Amino acid sequence: MRTESTPLILVVDDDWMNRDLLQTHLQVAGYNVMTANSGEKALEIVGRQMPDLVLLDVRMHGMNGYEVCARLKGNEATRHIPVIIVTALDKDDDYQKAVEVGVDDFLPKPFNSILMLTRIRSLLRVKYQHDLLMQREERLRAVLDQYVAPETAAQILADLEG
Repeated sequence: MRTESTPLILVVDDDWMNRDLLQTHLQVAGYNVMTANSGEKALEIVGRQMPDLVLLDVRMHGMNGYEVCARLKGNEATRHIPVIIVTALDKDDDYQKAVEVGVDDFLPKPFNSILMLTRIRSLLRVKYQHDLLMQREERLRAVLDQYVAPETAAQILADLEG
């Protein structure tokens, strides 16, 4: 059962052993875990329940990891979900392609569980701060909408951004 304080991680891999291994490591570390055996299934799951982080294999039948990541990062509602590519690929071109579609980090196969958990914890910390900032912005927007004209509220928020 998911609690607000326990992050939800989506593991996407078409190899059941990799999925199970990652799921076990993550659950032992205290995370809630969902799994998907394809890119299409992953996007379907994300549409129903937003994960806090996605661990994503590159090579899958059907929609590959690059395509899944590009769709997540191209959608306003999901672009801030951290994505870690879990891959046996090791060419610079592979990494470059992953960076171009918006991957947040890489985890080489075979993976080191300590390295994986460290990277996950770091990205979840960043996501938590982002989510907190967005909540505060929404509250500020609600207060401004009550007391000032919409154009003034928009200008104040734009000034705060930068």
